[in-house]
Amino acid sequence: MDVDRLVSLTAAAALAGCSRKSLERRVERGSLPMVIDPQGRRAVRVADLLRAGLVAVMPAGAEAGADPRRVAEAEAEADALRAALAATESALARSRGEVQMLRQRVMDAEARAAVAEDDLTRVLMDAAAPARAARGRRARLRPATA
Repeated sequence: MDVDRLVSLTAAAALAGCSRKSLERRVERGSLPMVIDPQGRRAVRVADLLRAGLVAVMPAGAEAGADPRRVAEAEAEADALRAALAATESALARSRGEVQMLRQRVMDAEARAAVAEDDLTRVLMDAAAPARAARGRRARLRPATA
C-alpha cells in the first residue's frame, strides 16, 4: 500500500473500518490532517491514517478482513514459540553432546575394567601356580593303588 497516496474520505472510512462522519469529526478536531486532491475533493493521506492508528498494516499472507490486533497477537505468539523452539533445539544439541561424552566415558571405563580383569586373572593364575605345582609333586610321590 502506497502510504503517500491520497484517498477520499469515503475510501479512508472504508480502510479504517469506520463511518465517513467519524473521519469528518477527526478532521474537524484536527486529529486527522485533510488535504484537497487535484480534483478539488477532500482527501487524506494513507500515511496519516496509519499515524492516527485508524489503519493497521497487515503482514503479507494475512487473510483479508482479519482483525489486525488478532494478527499482531498471533504473530507475537508465533515469535515466542519460535524462540522457545530455538531454545529447545539448543538444549537438545547440548544434551546430545553430553550423551556422546557419557558414552565415551562408559567405553573408557569398560576398557579399563577389561584390563583390570585381565590383570586380576594373571595375578590369580600366578598365585595358583605354586599350589598346582605342589599338587603335581604329591601325586607323583603317592604309590599307585591297585
